[in-house]
Amino acid sequence: MKKIIFLLIHTLLFAAVPDQDLKRYQERYSLCHGKTNYQITQCLLNGSINYHRLRGDRNRYRQASKEAFREAERNGDVYRYVMSLMPHTRRYQGLKEYLDYLYTLREIYTPPRFRGNKEEDIIRIKRVLNLLQDARLREDTEITVWFEEAVIEFQRRHGLEVDGVIGPQTKRELQRSLHSIITKVKKNLELERIASPKGPEYILINIPEFKLYYYINHRPVLDMKVIVGKPSMRTPLLNRRMQYIVKNPRWYVPPSIYAKEYAHKSMSYLKRNGFALNGQGKLYQKKGPDNALGLVKFLFPNRYNVYMHDTPAKSLFHKRVRAFSHGCIRLEKPMELLNLLGYEYDTHENERIALPKQIPVYVEYHTVWVDEEGIVQFRNDIYGYERKLFR
Repeated sequence: MKKIIFLLIHTLLFAAVPDQDLKRYQERYSLCHGKTNYQITQCLLNGSINYHRLRGDRNRYRQASKEAFREAERNGDVYRYVMSLMPHTRRYQGLKEYLDYLYTLREIYTPPRFRGNKEEDIIRIKRVLNLLQDARLREDTEITVWFEEAVIEFQRRHGLEVDGVIGPQTKRELQRSLHSIITKVKKNLELERIASPKGPEYILINIPEFKLYYYINHRPVLDMKVIVGKPSMRTPLLNRRMQYIVKNPRWYVPPSIYAKEYAHKSMSYLKRNGFALNGQGKLYQKKGPDNALGLVKFLFPNRYNVYMHDTPAKSLFHKRVRAFSHGCIRLEKPMELLNLLGYEYDTHENERIALPKQIPVYVEYHTVWVDEEGIVQFRNDIYGYERKLFR
């Protein structure tokens, strides 16, 4: 008897004709292709994500309550129930509104082609700038100061070289079809839907932006540039709690890095650069300003052995694309973070501090988002996840 009841419930959940409002929501705001209300809901909650191409933690699978779902179906209230499960954050709502706006442009959006007709290209560039960032340019062939300023703003919003020159990378972004922009936004809406809910205080690192934000009472109190892992040694996506600070850390060289970069070095080279061997024969770099970890590191224990730290290579923060590390996250302003956590750099000795209040750290991947000023930002898919992750 129990088996029959289970089969009946299964049939109701997985064979029902989908609610039309829910189906429209799926088509408009997601990459999901669910055929029933329950399939649509589960895909919206968990994303159409192919995790085997990801370096990082798989998001915990969220199971919609079957009991609540049955009740909603009986009451004809499925759409409202599912909407109560969606994020209500400013970032998510902002991206939804932006996507709604993009749909209104389908008949009038004409990107430049860059095939030799410069006058036509200028008119089309102005059309793109007017539609995507409300530039209010006259759509003619005249090159004005306002046109140049609008190009600079476009470059800034897309993480490009901000020089006002319409070079190859700026051309590539200007040439994007409206369909590809819509798809990019949909992918980021999926990432927002499956992102971990955040409390009033946390640290967010967005890998494609190469930026860190520290939020207190839901407001950013500190932001800084970061350096993340190169594409061959990707910084993992994860959510952990910062538990320790280490002042004047030693750097114990991981075996993989040792084999690639230090095994062939002479002992005289290693000594000149502050390296030594411990009692177990493991290579480490002594504490000090020339140490690869700088003067302080911030630990949020994880299986990838990734953490945040200072760096002596300050010049790299002037680069636009900052993917140079072995996977750890190098900080532009580590002392400001240290101070905000309530500590000073007041010793030249190695010191490990256990934080009395552990701070959530979210390492995420967003190539489109709405910033604190309400401006939609775009970035390059540095690790190729837009191609690799979505089914």
